[in-house]
Amino acid sequence: MVAKINFWQPGGMCGIVAEKDDYGRWPLEPLVLLTIAGSDPSGGAGIQQDLRVFAQLGCHGMAAIAALTIQNTTGVKGFVSVEPQFLREQVEFLFQDVMPQVVKTGMLGSVENVEVVAQCLQGRDIPLVVDPVLVATSGDPLFEGAKGAFLEYLFPLATVVTPNAHEAGALTGMEVKTLEDMKEAARRLKARGPQWVLIKGGDLEGKEVVDLLYDGEGFHHFAHPRVSLSDKSHGTGCAFASTLAVFLARGLDMIQAYRESLKLVELYLMGAVPLGKGAVPANPLVVGERNRARCRVLDRLARALEILESLGGGGILVPEVQINLCEAIPLARGHQDVAGIRGRVVRWGEKMRAVGCPAFGASRHVANIVLTAMRFDPSVRAAMNVKYKREWIPILESSPLEVASFSRAEEPAEVKEREGSTLEWGVNKVCSSLGRVPDIIYDEGDVGKEPMIRVLGRDALNVVEKARMILDMVSGVG
Repeated sequence: MVAKINFWQPGGMCGIVAEKDDYGRWPLEPLVLLTIAGSDPSGGAGIQQDLRVFAQLGCHGMAAIAALTIQNTTGVKGFVSVEPQFLREQVEFLFQDVMPQVVKTGMLGSVENVEVVAQCLQGRDIPLVVDPVLVATSGDPLFEGAKGAFLEYLFPLATVVTPNAHEAGALTGMEVKTLEDMKEAARRLKARGPQWVLIKGGDLEGKEVVDLLYDGEGFHHFAHPRVSLSDKSHGTGCAFASTLAVFLARGLDMIQAYRESLKLVELYLMGAVPLGKGAVPANPLVVGERNRARCRVLDRLARALEILESLGGGGILVPEVQINLCEAIPLARGHQDVAGIRGRVVRWGEKMRAVGCPAFGASRHVANIVLTAMRFDPSVRAAMNVKYKREWIPILESSPLEVASFSRAEEPAEVKEREGSTLEWGVNKVCSSLGRVPDIIYDEGDVGKEPMIRVLGRDALNVVEKARMILDMVSGVG
């Protein structure tokens, strides 16, 4: 289908001729998701959390409110459920106008509301994510009869149900404490009709969290590190279910959608900030902040390169392996979150010259330095390697810069055997010993390994300023 689409640009409206894509959507048309859940005035869970997730992941969120709560981060003081007929009219009137790609349900407030939602969805080919909210994070029960209502009315319609281990136990009438318990609970819940059962193990004890996916044919369990918070989290279940709904709307299969959702929910928790006196709300806003940070990192690297290339005599800092300058976004999790210089920085006469432009994923070795340093101090997000000369070290050690070193001779054999592991090991050794990240970490090399100085700092501009200080101190020496 081809049509003319109007959009705004400076100076007024403009029209383009466009056609729908393979999914039947117009260019720039967002995926539409509907959440049917309760309102959380503190903004950490419920409708507010769902809509925040949808927006951060580029979707248009619609909402039908099933209950109003009195709550803050310390707990739920009370709630009133929306009249069933009013909830029905919210959902049906939306469906008359806009049909969502996926529906996600949360706290529904009453048995009657659960039944109404099921009736509204009955016979419609819309994927349904059911987060069977039985109690609040604080442990407060949300409404009587929830267990039976979810099992009878919504589970038979669900694409996936997402209880945590405690909810799975309540729904099945059994204690869920181990992986085998989770499997048995999944079997019982699958028998109630959902296509998939996802039991989340975050509320069970253990250094690792184990989640379980079950489709009636096979179990898929996933172990992942637990994210530590200053207090228990709030709204994590809502955020997980709504994130999963987004990836299902994008067409991912269940296992892919789970994996991608887990990555983001871990970020939501890593970026969580205490807002009140109680539970810490999961923070989906970190997704948008990281995206904006990528632009800022590339901009700082470009400006840092201009400074490097302008340094007279800067060529003496370039080692045989050349230079890379890297900076990571906040909460970086891998090389894809660290930007470096494509082709590195080379000696150009008496100066330096960048071969390529800043780009994410352009470095591994220096990126490893940054990622390791960030484990000790998240504010140290940049690094640069420069030439090592033995006679420079006493000068640097007498400067205001903190200098530390590691010896490759002490490197364990298993580390040497893993390509690219030396720098992670060396930086970890230094920072563990000091209890902080120094300005400079150097080593004197090894057989086939060039000795090197690494400069670390809070961002690329800070690192280049330290490199300029080093150049001023060592010019004419050696």
